[in-house]
Amino acid sequence: MKYLLIALLVLGVLRAEPVSLFDGKNLTGWEFPKDEEKFWKVQDGAITGGSLEEKVPRNLFLSSTNSYENFDLTYKLRLVKGEGFQNSGMQIRSIRFKEHSMKGYQVDGGIGYWGDLYDEHRRAKLSGPLDPEALKAMVKDWDWNEYRVLCEGTRIQVWINGVQVTDFTEKDNRIPADGFLGLQAHSGGKFLVQLKDVVIKDLPPTPDSAKWADSDTAVKPEPVKPDPQKSQAPAGTLSPEAQMKMFQLPEGYTVELVSSEREGTEKPITVTWDRHGKMWTMTATEYPLDANENKEAAQALYAAGGKDRILVFDEPNAAEVQTPRVFAEGLAIPLGILPMMDGVLA
Repeated sequence: MKYLLIALLVLGVLRAEPVSLFDGKNLTGWEFPKDEEKFWKVQDGAITGGSLEEKVPRNLFLSSTNSYENFDLTYKLRLVKGEGFQNSGMQIRSIRFKEHSMKGYQVDGGIGYWGDLYDEHRRAKLSGPLDPEALKAMVKDWDWNEYRVLCEGTRIQVWINGVQVTDFTEKDNRIPADGFLGLQAHSGGKFLVQLKDVVIKDLPPTPDSAKWADSDTAVKPEPVKPDPQKSQAPAGTLSPEAQMKMFQLPEGYTVELVSSEREGTEKPITVTWDRHGKMWTMTATEYPLDANENKEAAQALYAAGGKDRILVFDEPNAAEVQTPRVFAEGLAIPLGILPMMDGVLA
């Protein structure tokens, strides 16, 4: 009888029926930070995020309350045209990073980004569309587009309006294969993103796959204030201390931690010193936006102002981990810096 019960349970998983994640009336089954209430609502029978009256102040995420691993997900997505940078996407296998952000895979959506697979707050763009010309011919920039996202083990496949646009296989077995869904309204523009007909079918889990819950760096969906005195890394990544242990150094060499993302040093792309011995760096959090590939999106970003900063480490040789001083902010992917006198050329 025990074996019969196990067999029935297995068959139940294999034959899981599709489940609707939105009833067209309310946001039951979805959640968002309390201070984002004005940006999320149900309008015209669709989940609606963003605003046509004010710029979206930061990347906003409406996340599912349930976590999923392997699944077949279908939904319809559209952007309602406004002004500025207008972009969205669906987070999959993701978690809340701090309170307002999410970390994990994102199936992108928007002009210049249809068919992209992005890795929010982790590795940036992972892949572009399989056939850009075919995608361009059938995608609808300001109308409903039908998505299908199939996640099985390490493989992620995406179709838009029946045309396959993504076929990505994860090579890093440390990347978690489970997580929440999340609708994004990107910062920098006045626009709406709408979502409807959201249906998911659970598929059997993958044995021995990495899970967010197994990571000692995972965080809960609540604010996390960076603290230099605590060994606390962003969710889904190895802590800086753990990464240091993985270095293979020649005899006689050592490695020391000066600063990390938890102290606010995000995506540093250059390091230089001034005549006082202070260390300077700059961030590239807006990368990989490329004005050559997407002129409209780049111009919108430049007009709105970016999130990048120029940072200074006043005592880079100090024994403790450093929290940098912000010298300049509101930049969009600065290309270079040169310390001069008591300032810097950027």
